[in-house]
Amino acid sequence: MPVVTVEAFKYGKSPAGAPLASRYVGRGAGCDGAKWHLSSLDSAIDALGRMGYVGAFLAGFLGASIPFFPSYILIPLMGIQLNPFIVGVVSGVGAGVGQYLHYYVGLGGRYLFSPETRARFERWRVRYGKYGVWLIMALAATPLTPDDIVWIPLGLMRYPRLKALLAGITGKTILSLLYAYAGYYGWPVINQLLEGWGLG
Repeated sequence: MPVVTVEAFKYGKSPAGAPLASRYVGRGAGCDGAKWHLSSLDSAIDALGRMGYVGAFLAGFLGASIPFFPSYILIPLMGIQLNPFIVGVVSGVGAGVGQYLHYYVGLGGRYLFSPETRARFERWRVRYGKYGVWLIMALAATPLTPDDIVWIPLGLMRYPRLKALLAGITGKTILSLLYAYAGYYGWPVINQLLEGWGLG
């Protein structure tokens, strides 16, 4: 399995030393916006990659707490550089903690509503009951579900915090493991495609 270093991505090189991202931008996608996006992504990869597994934790945390942060790109790339299982678990814990911050937005926002509305939130918590944990876990493991849409209502209804946190971490760990192993096993395929397109 070829090792992809931070420097390889930073300077647009594949494991074999062939031009990768920067060469792609130069050939067909060479607009200023694409170059700026690539430069920003390279900087994030470089900074987090140098931190090792701490960087993996931060990639998951920032991806769950900051809209549009590209953890779905960073985690697969870190899965190539490091042990993909550890990357998946560590970034999953980071993502679970990151999305949990939205819970407190909902918890604090309860007091903007009338007592009658807060009582309705309480009834929703009872309705979640035994299925709430499974629902939280499933939504956390789905990459297309915005975290704030799930977690702010959980705070509004004062859903049990520990149950919500553990379910969220479990779901995010499943998703992050998929990301990390997608990078680990998918890189040879991507590299072959790039070479076939003359970009490798």
